[in-house]
Amino acid sequence: MHCLVRGRTPSDYAVLVQAENGMLENLIEKADQLLEAGKSVHGQIRLTRREEEVLAGVSESLSNKEIASNLNLSERTVKFHVSSLLAKFHVRGRMELVREAARHATGAASDPLAIGAGEARPYAPAIKNYPAPRRAVTVVPLAKRQLMA
Repeated sequence: MHCLVRGRTPSDYAVLVQAENGMLENLIEKADQLLEAGKSVHGQIRLTRREEEVLAGVSESLSNKEIASNLNLSERTVKFHVSSLLAKFHVRGRMELVREAARHATGAASDPLAIGAGEARPYAPAIKNYPAPRRAVTVVPLAKRQLMA
C-alpha cells in the first residue's frame, strides 16, 4: 500500500530521498569533524605542579584537610585548587574528577618538563605516596546516663 501526497509522483519521492542521502553524508562528515575536534580539546588540559599534587591527594580519597596537612597548605588553598580542577575537567564532583583525570592520563603521553613557579604543563599522572594520616585514639568513658540509654 502506497501513500502519496496530492500532486506528487513516486519519482518526486526518489529525488527527495537522494537529496536527503546527500545531506546525511555531509552531516556525518561534520559530526566526525566535531568529534575529532572534541578529542583534541581533551588532550590540552594543563595543570600546575600544585594542582597535580592536590589531584593525587583527591585520587587517594583524602579530605581537603588531609591534603592540606600533607602539602603544608591551608585548607582554603586546597579547596581553591580542587575547584580549579573541577572547572578544568568540566566535572561536578571529586569522583568524576578522578575518573576524568584517569581517562585523560591514559590518553596523554607524559612529557616531563622543568618545574617552575606557576608553570603549567600537560597533565601527567603524579604518583604520590602520602603517609596515612595520624588519628588520635583516646578512650573516653561514657557518662552513666549514656550507659543507661
